[in-house]
Amino acid sequence: MIYRYQLLDHVYEIQLERQGDHYLATVDGETFQLEILNDSPGQLSLRFQGKPVRLYWAEDHGQKWISFDGCTYLLEKPTPKTNQLDQMKQKSGLTRAPMPAQVQAIPIHSGDIVHAGETLMLLEAMKMEIRITAPIAGKVFRIHVEEGQFVRRDELLVELEG
Repeated sequence: MIYRYQLLDHVYEIQLERQGDHYLATVDGETFQLEILNDSPGQLSLRFQGKPVRLYWAEDHGQKWISFDGCTYLLEKPTPKTNQLDQMKQKSGLTRAPMPAQVQAIPIHSGDIVHAGETLMLLEAMKMEIRITAPIAGKVFRIHVEEGQFVRRDELLVELEG
């Protein structure tokens, strides 16, 4: 089976091939061995390259999220080309909720200086921790949510000034 997903502007092609009791997964020309240990709703336990790995997943209205090692990824169907507007959004200082969730922690305050990739807040959805990180380096201009608050998909969370 071949799967194609897009993360930001990079398209990943994943080919899964069954080999007895395990699978060979080829991603962008590199092959990995994996074995499914346990497949339950919202959770997948694997042995990946000989090491145990646990992934959490969620699906809502055809969109798929995977949470692994503290990071959550939205898997999207590939688009023909990322347009300039999408590129500008990725470089802006606006962060939005990737899915419906509850705000668990906000370790920053208005006026703080943050680096690109720094954690701005933690959300929780379907027992998955979603780490929201700064898309750019800058100053925290406004925090639009509070701890404990439930947020909708695409709800504005934090504004940064670059």
